[in-house]
Amino acid sequence: MAGTEFVTAQSGGLGLLAGTGRTGPLPMVVGPSRPAPSVLARLAEPAPPLTDRDFLAEFAECMDLLRHISSGGPSLPIVVPGTGTTGMESLVTSLLEPGRPVVVLSTGMWGDRWRDICQRNGIPTRSLTSGFGAPPNVGALQLVLEQRDYQAVLVTHVDSSSGVRASVDVVAALAARHGALTLVDGVAALGAEHVAQYDWGIDAYLAGPAKALAAPPGLAIVLLGHRALDLLERRTWTPPSYSLDLLPWVPVMRAAGRCQPGYFQTPAGNLVAALTQALRLVTHEGLAERIVRHYHLRDRLHSGLIDLGVRPAVDNEEARSNVATVCWVPDGWDRDEFVSAVAAAGVLTQTGTHPAAAHRTFRIGHLGNVTEEDIDRTLAAIGMVLGHGTGEVRHG
Repeated sequence: MAGTEFVTAQSGGLGLLAGTGRTGPLPMVVGPSRPAPSVLARLAEPAPPLTDRDFLAEFAECMDLLRHISSGGPSLPIVVPGTGTTGMESLVTSLLEPGRPVVVLSTGMWGDRWRDICQRNGIPTRSLTSGFGAPPNVGALQLVLEQRDYQAVLVTHVDSSSGVRASVDVVAALAARHGALTLVDGVAALGAEHVAQYDWGIDAYLAGPAKALAAPPGLAIVLLGHRALDLLERRTWTPPSYSLDLLPWVPVMRAAGRCQPGYFQTPAGNLVAALTQALRLVTHEGLAERIVRHYHLRDRLHSGLIDLGVRPAVDNEEARSNVATVCWVPDGWDRDEFVSAVAAAGVLTQTGTHPAAAHRTFRIGHLGNVTEEDIDRTLAAIGMVLGHGTGEVRHG
């Protein structure tokens, strides 16, 4: 296959992507997603000294852009080296007191990871696990919160193993009513789903650069609301982890917000620069417009899949995420053979990862810099594999 040169349409002011020089199938994966050339250019620059004035100004800009994109209001963004799992464990070890129980709402492997991290850190965990493809049971959460005092509710905004989008606004309101913090894993969601951290009362929102924000991986992004920040600064216990503790980062990030140097651990300067550029592109497109674009891409994909006889695993349309679609493997196909056949037809999808349905599902990512042309190429490739002529898909 010819080298993949992906170019977005100029409509909507996007116009972000050019060729990468790479060969292989079109990557329609949940992540890492495809950064724009200007983002990759920033990544390639040498990491600046920690006291560099331009770097400090860019770090402050990065924090402001994160507040804007998350509607975080006066939240404190903390941007540190690490992965999404690093961020999850940093929140648990920094904000949750060992011995006091929490509720975990799980819609897939990432909710299960919240549970496992809590348990390893000595935190009693009540796990409310949804059936595959189902959103969290808010009624069950309300009953649980009425029965016992819980210090926090942990939930995944979009679980990429199931494709389920949780109503985190409703969860946060219930948690606050019962005096519990709300910790949200939004690694796959920010930049493609509507987020209103401040208005929804989310105490800590975790994000990642390499999904809908379309920046390189390697950073953990935490946005702390005032309740979480107050708890962090007033806590009476010492976390078991030194490097994962968010408290020493607080004065560093406050200093960065004033374009002043601070130090706890060495920040990944070139990753911060690349993230800042990616955030500029998000705001240039327009946050509302970007979310609408992701809605349209999802609907275009789902309509075409249904026409081809491929069924999304999430039956509740309100719970279908804008970032990832998990599908049942078509009848008569082995999962790995189907994904390999689609790749041979020119599009890279991913096998399922949900604990209860991994062997029967495959996943398509449609986030970040994905275009309508990419969606149509994906549907055409699946159509070819399933024997639908050339696999051409037409949209009225």
